Amino acid sequence: MAAGLVPPKPIGSTAIPYPKGAPRQKDPVVVRVEIFVDARGQVTKVELLAPGIAAFDKAVVEAARRFRFTPARYNGKAVPVNLTYKQTFMPPPASAPTKKTPPASQPARDSQLAGRLLELGTRRPLEGATVSAVVGEQIVSTKSDSAGRFLLRLPAGSARVTVHSWAHKLFVQKEKLVAQQKLEVKYYVERKRYSLYETIVRDRRRMEVSRVSLRGREVKQIAGTFGDPFRVIQTLPGTASVISLLPFPVVRGATPSSTGFLLDGTRVPLLYHLLAGPSVIHPEFIDGVDFYPGGAPAIFGGYTGGIVNGRTHNTRRTDRLIDIDVNLTQAGAFVRWPFPDAGITVSAAGRYGYPGLVLSLATNEISLSYWDYQLRVDGGNRSAGFTVFAYGARDALRTVAPNALPGDPNPPLVPALTAHFHRIEARAYHRSARLEGLYRVVLGYNHSLGAQANVTSWLLKPNAQLVFKPTPTLQVLAQIENRIQFYSLGEPASGDTPADFNIGDLIGTLDQLYVGSAVLEAIWRPSPRWMLRPGVRVDVLHDLKDTVVGVDPRLTARFRLLTRDIEGVPRESDDSAIWLKAAVGIHHQPPRFVIPLPGLDTMPLKYGLLRAVQSSVGVEVPFAKGFSLGAEGYFSYLDPTLFDLTVNVDDVNNAANGSLIAIDPTLTNAEDIVKRLTEAGTGRAYGLELLIRRRSPDGVYGWLSYTLSRAERRRDNSWVAYDFDRTHLLNLVVGIALPRRWDLGLRLQYQSGKPATTTRGYNAARRDGYLRIDLRVDKRAVWRGWLLDFYVDLLNFALLPEELAPGQKIRYIIPTLGVRGRF
Repeated sequence: MAAGLVPPKPIGSTAIPYPKGAPRQKDPVVVRVEIFVDARGQVTKVELLAPGIAAFDKAVVEAARRFRFTPARYNGKAVPVNLTYKQTFMPPPASAPTKKTPPASQPARDSQLAGRLLELGTRRPLEGATVSAVVGEQIVSTKSDSAGRFLLRLPAGSARVTVHSWAHKLFVQKEKLVAQQKLEVKYYVERKRYSLYETIVRDRRRMEVSRVSLRGREVKQIAGTFGDPFRVIQTLPGTASVISLLPFPVVRGATPSSTGFLLDGTRVPLLYHLLAGPSVIHPEFIDGVDFYPGGAPAIFGGYTGGIVNGRTHNTRRTDRLIDIDVNLTQAGAFVRWPFPDAGITVSAAGRYGYPGLVLSLATNEISLSYWDYQLRVDGGNRSAGFTVFAYGARDALRTVAPNALPGDPNPPLVPALTAHFHRIEARAYHRSARLEGLYRVVLGYNHSLGAQANVTSWLLKPNAQLVFKPTPTLQVLAQIENRIQFYSLGEPASGDTPADFNIGDLIGTLDQLYVGSAVLEAIWRPSPRWMLRPGVRVDVLHDLKDTVVGVDPRLTARFRLLTRDIEGVPRESDDSAIWLKAAVGIHHQPPRFVIPLPGLDTMPLKYGLLRAVQSSVGVEVPFAKGFSLGAEGYFSYLDPTLFDLTVNVDDVNNAANGSLIAIDPTLTNAEDIVKRLTEAGTGRAYGLELLIRRRSPDGVYGWLSYTLSRAERRRDNSWVAYDFDRTHLLNLVVGIALPRRWDLGLRLQYQSGKPATTTRGYNAARRDGYLRIDLRVDKRAVWRGWLLDFYVDLLNFALLPEELAPGQKIRYIIPTLGVRGRF
């Protein structure tokens, strides 16, 4: 028995004749309806999707009510479904004479019209479009193939050619056909609505409890993110900010180094340029982003906070794209090109950032720059194939040299922080009906140089994963993974460091690290209502001096409470159900430095493993018009916490610590600083998260997220607020498609104040919260083979204040003005 859904099949013909008495049309008429079919195969309801010409609409609705089908089956059981049916009425020939005359012989179809349909502006092939030609009284029609190609055999003479596609404007062209000749054409068909961020809808099965998946415009056209997919995470429930300008999230009360940023499951050592800039991966590589604030499945290990996993595109052999983007702070290009003879597709990208050029208008005492690159080769087909992906980045921060003369109008600059990394990943896969395999090897180089660090590391990481599907309702995953890493320490860059502290004091004699991991997980649907995902992960870590073991059992469960009738959503789909959900699990991670920098991904194992017990319960409710509601309550217990990001001092008499490395100014030597950073603590976090969301491929989209939360740490036998605890988190994201190819994006973010130390005690008061409003405007211009997108992104365009420290507020606006071309 085949797994999943077996669609219904029509019994008898579904052809609908041209309506009698309908007005004569010169062009094809398309009518689309939604047909509701019950578990017996009977049509219970027919709804018109887009009203058009009444006579044609009525004919299709009445005929569809008489259709009969074999029942649809899901896992062998008959189920009701919704079908989308499209009927195309071709223009009839001219009325025959009333007087009976011998039929005239039809002209011979001795000429050919061959061509290709491409979308105007993007040159994408149009698949499934109806191409019709009228020559005299003869009408000939066909459908375009996956490459947009078509072929019509026609009589010689003048032809009126039309192209009809539901997403595109009607295309009309006149051609002159010559007998015994083939005319080759290329038609550029204009889209009704253009977007640089197309979304391809795929079947979605609910597998996780606390995952939010974003795609298309939802990750690349959000105001205040500068088009960066990973920055969108800050607009989702459960995500607080250190400060609004820094993209490192505090997810459900966990320190930023406890949240993993991954690319196709592989950790990215430096996600954001200069810690606050765009991500190091060109957005065109990113197909979507999955965000797990908690309850991540067992295949994701090594983190006690959240998981952010960027999913790259699966390229097709017909994909061709040249994308150039230039704005005030960076310039970049992306190229994707297939080589059919070799059976591969090559994608390459590179960007250079020059924020220092803009910054130099205000000061000559600091310089910033960065670059990144990506090169990817994809080969094979859906059943078997391979990918080779190389990528890397480099950031450079230069500040005034320590020996610069006071008052020098052009002081010399020296490197203050340099961070770069390189990765090359090779993976191969195979798929069959019951078995899937994925095998990969990752090689890496990391280096960070600053006033407090000079660390280099080399990485080797092989991985093998098998997914076995013994029955339609059971899927078993087994994975083994190894990681071998070598470290080298050097002298830090010149510069002042508190108490002569450097990262070498933390790393000590760490020279080698070996990690072995095994994962066993199942996805089981014992009935259409239940989905269970038990799993266990075992990690063994060894650094030549210490060996530690983490065992992470995890379980997620979903219960399909009700199925709702929602227009455009099949009843058997998981998107039509009200789901109750729950998750519980243990998560371990190795000790990591508070700031994610290349080479500082792991500290010595003598400090021990961090551990979190995560649990959550929630509900998901779908509504009409693409709306949905999600609510989730969570509780996380963190024991121990290490390298916790802290900035507040114990005593109000001591100056506040403005360093993200959490070095207390009262500490006078490196030994005291190491003790402070490596002191084991205990934490907990709990709260309620709400997400109201609207999906739309070309209309109004967005979401409203709200979190009521509390993050605490144990101090002196009592629970106190964590330094980055924020009680209320509110985000409103709206994207609006306007006429004449304009798009408008708006983002409103409010976060209540962080704790502050006062004379009443440690974190006994609250700072002011902040409100930020971002605005983005896009305008597209379309030509035959290319299009331009002019955009303006204004971060905090209302100049609202934000409190950085007690009594210290700043007002800022960060504009980005750019143009993006696609060829």
